[in-house]
Amino acid sequence: MPPLDLEQLNRLILLVAEGQSDALDGILRLVGRRMFALIRGIVKNEADAEDVLSDCFLKIARGAHAFRAGTNGYAWCMRIARNTSFDLLRKRKIRAEEDLDAFFHLSDERYSPARRLEALALEEAIEKLSAEERRCIYFRYYLDLTVREVAQELGISKSAAARKLDGAEQKLLALLAGKKGE
Repeated sequence: MPPLDLEQLNRLILLVAEGQSDALDGILRLVGRRMFALIRGIVKNEADAEDVLSDCFLKIARGAHAFRAGTNGYAWCMRIARNTSFDLLRKRKIRAEEDLDAFFHLSDERYSPARRLEALALEEAIEKLSAEERRCIYFRYYLDLTVREVAQELGISKSAAARKLDGAEQKLLALLAGKKGE
């Protein structure tokens, strides 16, 4: 996926808050595919994922006024996607957990062969992490949560979350360094 312009995303959310509904199209272009991948990973159904994505954009339109300038718009959108997905499952009385392994498919056919190899190496390294380490990496880098937000998600202190994240990152770097040496 192309790099995400977080400043542009934040500006678009603020424009939606000001009543410029056409800014929703910009948000869809920037993060729609990422939101859809997250949703599909939770609801496990393409048609339901499309419905949930539509609901997410309604929630973004209605809740943009609550978005605080200077905060993380990507994490805000992804949290809406995640919560809306779980809302659907609760409504249907389906119990599901996020399958973190489903979210670490990083290669894309549009990448160059070299970039695809790098993505594959990263996927393989992530698979070697423990479930807790993958969860930390998922929260921090996939949902782009702050260390404080990761701590809240894990139900631990901020310093404990920072230690867990650092350990997961160091292990991932060591696995990747070992890959390059092969």
